[in-house]
Amino acid sequence: MLRLAFVLTLFTTPAFAWSPCDDLWFARNQIFARAGYCFASPLGQAVFGNDGCIGKDVTLEPGGAEAVVFAREGEAMLECKIDTSRTQLDIPQLALRLRLEAVPVLDAISASGCLDWQGPTLPLRLGPRSGAEVIAEVERGDDIVWEYNFFGVPNGWSFLSLYRDSTQIGFGWSDAVIDETLCGHTAG
Repeated sequence: MLRLAFVLTLFTTPAFAWSPCDDLWFARNQIFARAGYCFASPLGQAVFGNDGCIGKDVTLEPGGAEAVVFAREGEAMLECKIDTSRTQLDIPQLALRLRLEAVPVLDAISASGCLDWQGPTLPLRLGPRSGAEVIAEVERGDDIVWEYNFFGVPNGWSFLSLYRDSTQIGFGWSDAVIDETLCGHTAG
């Protein structure tokens, strides 16, 4: 429960409008959208559209089925009830999340963090590969949080959330090995 309390503390700051249920719904459905799923709900259509969809019987990418199960388990644990008649989600940087090359899924049970990073600048990438576009950078004093799981991603890559002054300012994939001695504090 300490890890969940840590995550909830980060997300209850006034500057951070975010819903873990929206996040889990988004990840689960993003996996289906990438497979060509055609959405019937207003929310699915508004977030993912139906351009290029192929139907409702789709083949998920490697790791997709496991990620969907993980997201559904998180939704059940949090007793999520998403109103799919609406047309917006409470997710920061949604347009950028849609561009990610691999879909991270919120871990509703645990998170850990390296608070007050004291190491070199770390690039965070759009995908789990060295040539992927850099979309954010961890700088000295930033907080790095592991709050997402991923499936079908090459070993050695992590999806990191980047916080500065308790506000999420970025996220992305990193293959850096985080040495805890370079953290001012650790949590989780």
